[in-house]
Amino acid sequence: MKLRVVIIDDDKIIRKTLEKYFIELDFEVTVTEDGESAMKLIEENKPELVISDMLIPGTHGIEICKRIKHNPNLSGIKVILMSSVYKRSDTVSKELECNYDIFLEKPFDFNDLVGVMRQINLKGFK
Repeated sequence: MKLRVVIIDDDKIIRKTLEKYFIELDFEVTVTEDGESAMKLIEENKPELVISDMLIPGTHGIEICKRIKHNPNLSGIKVILMSSVYKRSDTVSKELECNYDIFLEKPFDFNDLVGVMRQINLKGFK
């Protein structure tokens, strides 16, 4: 069975690039550009991984993370937050609030993304 990922970013180029990358890694990929539709997709698909930009229309990435991590049916989902505006130091206090698995500053190298997925012990990812 393929691993599932939901990618949330309002930048079409980033969405398409990540989608292509994860398809090449043999993931089942769902993409969206806003937080509200993302939560519906996450609840329906129960992916193993969510990758979300922090600044998206509707619901902030931190709020999406909180909803996932505080829901017993979703709390096992790994969450990677990313941003070109926020830096790692900006997210430290928010990390305790939403318990994301890792934060990536944009732009990032896709080889780094693979390393991050191994670092968070994504089940079934080699």
